[in-house]
Amino acid sequence: MRTVLCGALLAALLAGCAPAPVRMSEADRSAVKAVALSKDVAKPPEPFYLGPGGAVGLMFGALGAAATEPGRQNARAALQEFVEKNGVSIERIVREEVDAALRASGKLAVSEDASGATIRITIAQYGLSIPNGFSSNLVPVLTVTCQMVDAAGKVLWSASDRIGTLGNPVEGVPAEQMRGDPKAIEAAWRAAARHVSANIVKDL
Repeated sequence: MRTVLCGALLAALLAGCAPAPVRMSEADRSAVKAVALSKDVAKPPEPFYLGPGGAVGLMFGALGAAATEPGRQNARAALQEFVEKNGVSIERIVREEVDAALRASGKLAVSEDASGATIRITIAQYGLSIPNGFSSNLVPVLTVTCQMVDAAGKVLWSASDRIGTLGNPVEGVPAEQMRGDPKAIEAAWRAAARHVSANIVKDL
């Protein structure tokens, strides 16, 4: 249990660098009718991963199976290699879900014209973790910040949201099922991205 608590604390510290939220002024709200989504989505160099105690070196194919201590570092590298090899892009998933949340909200039109207001998306943390020390399931972890800037680069609005290991709203999937199944990983990350995107756009 101590390992999970340390992992949860580490995850919180790593994800705790989101900028302070900026509320949109009434003047900007009246002036901005449409917004473009930046095609470039920033993300960390590697995912977060905290798996079941005995399975750290057994996840995500040959690299994971060959992993020795430090297990968590090797597991993160294995997860990153596995999703990249299988075309699972957290940047694409999050951008699609932010786009869908904006369109569903009706608060702003989404435009391809990036000459006006643009929303920049930053993924501060993403990955997979057990929700507690007694679980063999994995849940997604995700922290996202959206920042709207005008043509001059002035920040008009920003908001963040995160899903961590504790109180995770996404149903866990057995680690055994995740192994070798990129679709299961994509589904977990998409569920997390849909949840945080809805919360972020709600703040707009």
